[in-house]
Amino acid sequence: MKRIDFEPLFVEYRENLHHEIARFNGFVRVLRLIEDRQHDHLNEINLAPAFFQVTKSALYSSIILWGDKLLDEKGDRGLFNFLTFVEHNRKWLSPAELKRRREYPDGHWMLEGRKAITVKSIEEDRKRLRSLPALTSLRHRRDKFYAHFDKQYFFSRDKLDEEAPLSWPQLDEAVEAMSKVLNAYSTDYDGKIYTRDPINIEDLNTLLKSAKRLRAGK
Repeated sequence: MKRIDFEPLFVEYRENLHHEIARFNGFVRVLRLIEDRQHDHLNEINLAPAFFQVTKSALYSSIILWGDKLLDEKGDRGLFNFLTFVEHNRKWLSPAELKRRREYPDGHWMLEGRKAITVKSIEEDRKRLRSLPALTSLRHRRDKFYAHFDKQYFFSRDKLDEEAPLSWPQLDEAVEAMSKVLNAYSTDYDGKIYTRDPINIEDLNTLLKSAKRLRAGK
C-alpha cells in the first residue's frame, strides 16, 4: 500500500477502533457503577427497579457482544485485524515517518529510543491479547448463549458462570490491553494518545444523589 493510501485509512481505522473500545469500556463502567450503587443507593434505584434491571441486562449483553467483536481473531475488524493491517504497512509507521509527519527536529524527545515496528513486536501484541482471560469467556458466552441459544445453556444458565467466569478485573484488563495496543501504534503514527475514561461517567451518581435529596425533602 502506498503512503498516500495508508495515512487516511490508518487515521479512520484508528478513530473508529477507539470509539468501539470506548463504547465497550463505557458499557463495563456503567454496569459496574449501577451494581456498586445498589449497595449505597438501593432506595433510589428501587424507585425504578424494572428500568435498572433491564438496563443491566442490556449492558451485560452488549459487553459480551462488543468484547467478542473487538477480540475476535478471525473477525473482519477489531484488534487482531488492526494488527495485521499494521504488519503489512509497518514501514509507514517507522520513526522516520513519525519525524516527517510531525516535522520533529533531530533529537526530539519523541524520537529518542523509539524502535521500528517488527513482525516480532506485533506478534507479541497478538500473544498479549490472546492471553487475556476475558477473551475465552467472552467468546464462549457469545457462542453458547448471546449470539444464539445453545440448548444445554438455555436450560441451565449456571453453566456459563461455571465454564466461562467473567470478573471485573478481567474486563478491566481487557480494556487496558486493547487501549495500550491502539495507543502504541497511534503514537508511532503521529504521537496521538487516547484516554480510556468514559465521558460523563458520573451522570448516574448525579441522578441518584438528586433523587436521594428529593426523598429527604431537601
